[in-house]
Amino acid sequence: MAVANGTTSDRDGNGRLQGQVNQSLEQVREILFGAPFRDLERKLLRVDSHLASEAEELRKEMRRRLGVLETHVQRESEALAARFEAERTAHAEALAAVNRDARDTVVALEQRVTRLEEALARAQREMRQLILDQAKSFLDETRQARDEMAAKWEREFAAVTEPADADMGGERYVRAEARAQTPDH
Repeated sequence: MAVANGTTSDRDGNGRLQGQVNQSLEQVREILFGAPFRDLERKLLRVDSHLASEAEELRKEMRRRLGVLETHVQRESEALAARFEAERTAHAEALAAVNRDARDTVVALEQRVTRLEEALARAQREMRQLILDQAKSFLDETRQARDEMAAKWEREFAAVTEPADADMGGERYVRAEARAQTPDH
């Protein structure tokens, strides 16, 4: 154990010696570089502090500008949405008006076509009736003219073919006249 204790005390002695060397080195450094080092350290602290405050100011300014930008973008997007909605509504109303006008026009055209078809049918009926009446009148006139011609021919034929028998001719003439007056022929 003595060896172990001796090694431990050597280490303690070396550690103390090392500590003293380090301390004296620090003192030499302090003498040589102390004032300029402290001055440099103060300057670095001031620059660091200044940079930190500038960075914080920049952060605040960026946040403020970002907030303004967000507000502006939000207002613009709301305005665009409102304008789009107004245009959509206007287009929808215009389309509905065009549809109503088209429907009204179609209904009016259908009514007009119906009236024209009725007028055409009425005109056709009247025309058919007029043609029928004229055809009947023509047939009646033709029949009457034929009957008159037939009676006249019979009278003339009777007068030419039987001049000797005057009593018979007169009777045939009366019969021919009677036949001409009857509507059957």
